Amino acid sequence: MAIYNPFIIAKPVWAKGLADEMNCTLGFYKKINTNGKATLKIATGGFYRLLVNGEFKYYGPARAPHGFYRVDELEIDLPQGEVHLALEVINHRAESYGIISNPAFLTAEIIADGKLVAATGSDKDFDCYILTHRVKKVQRYGFQRPFSEGYRLNRGFADWAVGKEVPNAHKTDVEICEQKVYIERNIRHHDFFKTLPKSLVSKGSVKIEKPESYYRHFSWTDAGKTELQGYKFEDLEFSMSDEAQELKNDTLTECNSPAPDSFSLKEKDFHIFSLVGERTGFISLKIDCKKAGSLYITFDEILSDGDVSSYRMDCCNVIRLDLEQGVHDFCSMECYGFKFIKFTAKTGDFDISGLHLKEYVCPEPLCDLYKSEDEDINLILEAAKQSFLQNSADMFMDCPTRERAGWLCDSFFLGRSEYYFTGANKIEHNYLENYLLPEKYPNVPDGMVPMCYPSDHGANSFIPNWAMWFIIELEEHKNRTCDFEFISRFESKIKGILDWFAQHENADGLLEKVPGWVFVEWSAANSFTKDINFPTNMLYAKTLDAASRLLGRPELSCKAEKLREVIRKRSFDGEFFVDNEVYADGLLTKTTNRTETCQYYAFFTGVATPETHPELWRKLVEDFGPDRAKGKNKYPDIHPSNAFIGNYLRLMLLDENRLYEQLLDESKGYFLYMAERTCTLWEFISTEASCNHGFASYTACMIKNASEALK
Repeated sequence: MAIYNPFIIAKPVWAKGLADEMNCTLGFYKKINTNGKATLKIATGGFYRLLVNGEFKYYGPARAPHGFYRVDELEIDLPQGEVHLALEVINHRAESYGIISNPAFLTAEIIADGKLVAATGSDKDFDCYILTHRVKKVQRYGFQRPFSEGYRLNRGFADWAVGKEVPNAHKTDVEICEQKVYIERNIRHHDFFKTLPKSLVSKGSVKIEKPESYYRHFSWTDAGKTELQGYKFEDLEFSMSDEAQELKNDTLTECNSPAPDSFSLKEKDFHIFSLVGERTGFISLKIDCKKAGSLYITFDEILSDGDVSSYRMDCCNVIRLDLEQGVHDFCSMECYGFKFIKFTAKTGDFDISGLHLKEYVCPEPLCDLYKSEDEDINLILEAAKQSFLQNSADMFMDCPTRERAGWLCDSFFLGRSEYYFTGANKIEHNYLENYLLPEKYPNVPDGMVPMCYPSDHGANSFIPNWAMWFIIELEEHKNRTCDFEFISRFESKIKGILDWFAQHENADGLLEKVPGWVFVEWSAANSFTKDINFPTNMLYAKTLDAASRLLGRPELSCKAEKLREVIRKRSFDGEFFVDNEVYADGLLTKTTNRTETCQYYAFFTGVATPETHPELWRKLVEDFGPDRAKGKNKYPDIHPSNAFIGNYLRLMLLDENRLYEQLLDESKGYFLYMAERTCTLWEFISTEASCNHGFASYTACMIKNASEALK
C-alpha cells in the first residue's frame, strides 16, 4: 500500500512510562492566536475529544486494525484572537471486542493561518497533563467492553483545557513513541446532533441498603486475576455495579410528563427520563452542586419493573460522579446507547440543566428514503433507520451498547443497509479494509479471520461460519461498488479461509467437527452443531460459489454443487431438513433435530428451491412465520427461529420469491412491537439481549422493495 503520512513534523508521544497503563487519561493543551480557521491532524491509539475554549468540538478517531491508525484531518472554525485548544485522550490498554489494546500515543498537529503552530514531539509541542478526575481503577464495563466511568470532579476540574492550573491535572514530560503507520479516515466527520429527553417518566427517593447478595458478572470480579485484562475487584476505587445495587427505590411517583429544562435532586432523590426512542452518544449535562455529594447516572434500553437496571446484559450501566461544590459541565467520555436514563443523588444537593445526548452515529448523508402510507410500516422503517445509524458510526457494529463490536455476518446485512440508506458503501469499505490490512491476526488459527474486528480478545475464540459470511459479503460489496481493485486485494485472505476449511472436510466433502464456535443463530439451532452441522455445510456451499466467482475458479462451483447433492441426500428426511449427524458407536447417525432456521438455510443457499422441494416450501410459507410465537404452531417439534438470523432469512426468501404482501404483513408481526417500544430493532425476539442491532436495519430494504413492487 502507498505510504500515507499527513503530518509535517509531528511524532507520536505519550507521558513517560505510561504507554501500557490501563484506562489512562491525558490532556494535551495549546494556546494559539488565529484569524479564525485552523486545521488539526490527529491520530491516537485510543480515543480523543477536542475541546475549543473548553467546549466539546469533536470526538474520534475512526477505528483501525492492528498496526494501523486512522488520521482525522479537521477543518474547524475558531474565534479570532487567542484560542485554547485541548485534546483529552483516553487509552484503555485492555482487551475488548470493539477496540484494540494499543500502546498509548498521540500524534497531533495544528496549522493556523497557513502556519504550523503546534506539533507533538517537536519544539512546538503541546503541554501534557496527567488527568486524575477520571478515576482509573474502576471495573470493566463488561466482558466485551473495557472500562466503566467514574469521576471525582473538583471545582474547575476542566480548566486545564483553558490554560489554568487545577489540582487534578498534573503537568508531565512526554517521550517519543515508536513510529506509526497511518491510514486515511475515508468517511465524513460527525455532526454530534443534540437529542433532548422527551419525558420525565417518574421520580422518587431511594434508601441505601445492601442487598442479600450482589449481582456480580465474572468480567467485573475476574479481571486482573485471569487472562481478562482489568483492575482487580478488590483494588477498585469505585465499584459502581455494587454501589448502584445499594440504591433501592423507596418511593416512586409516575409522572409521564414532558421533560423539564432543569430539575433538582436532594440527597436520596431520583428522576427517570425517557428519550423519544433509543439513541446513542455522549451523556452531557450541567450540574450546579449546592452541596458536595455523589450523583449516579444509570441508563438502559428498556425499563425493568419500572426502573432502570444498572446491570442488564451484564453491563455496568452506571456512571458515578463525586462532585465538589460548584458548577460542573460534564460529558461522558464513553459512548452509550439507551432510551431511559436515571439520576440518583446518593448524597449532596444538585441543580441539573442542559441534559442532552451528543449523538455519535453514521456521519454519511442519507438518501431520500421510502415512506409508506401505512403508519405502522413507517414506525418500523424509522426503527430500522435508527438501528443503522447507531451501528455505523465509524464502522459496522453489532450493537451500540454491550459491545460496539465489528461482527461479521451482522456486516453482511449492514452492507446492504448502508447502500439503501446512503447510496454508497463508504462505512463498509472501512470495515472491510480493517480486515484487509493486517497480514496476520492475533488469537485465531492461520487462514481464519476474527469473528469481530478490530478487537483483542481471548485466544481461539472465533466463529468459522462468520468467515463464510465474510466471503459472501466481499462478493456483494464488489457487485454494489464495482471496486474491483479493492476486492482483488482480498485474494490471499479468501484462499487462506478456503484452505483452512479444506482441512476439515470428510471424504464426502462435508465439513466435520469444525473447530471454534460453530454458530448458526440464537436459537435451538445452536444446540445441534456437533459433528456434522448441515446449516454450516449449506452455507459452505454458498461460500464456495462466491469464492469461485471472486477468484475465477469454476472448480469451486462444481465442488459447491456436489456438496449440495450430498446435503440433500443426508439431511432431508422426506419432510424437513435435519440439522445434524452425530457419531454413535463410531458410526454417523442422522438425528431427529429439526429447526425452522435449518429450512431457511437450505433455501437461502440453494440446497433447496420451491421447485425441488415444493411441499416443504408450501409449509414454510403457509404454516410458519410470526404467528408461531403467538401459539399458532402446527409443527411443535420444529424448533422456532429467532430474530438473528432465522427470521431475516425467512423474509429474504419471501422477498426473493415475490411474496410481497406476506412480507409486509409478517414484518409487522416480527417488528412492530419492537419499533413501538424502543424505536429500534432487536437482536432477539425478546428484550433479554440487545434492543438495537445493526443487522436488523436490513428490514427497511426489504420493506421498500416489497412496497414498490406492489405499486
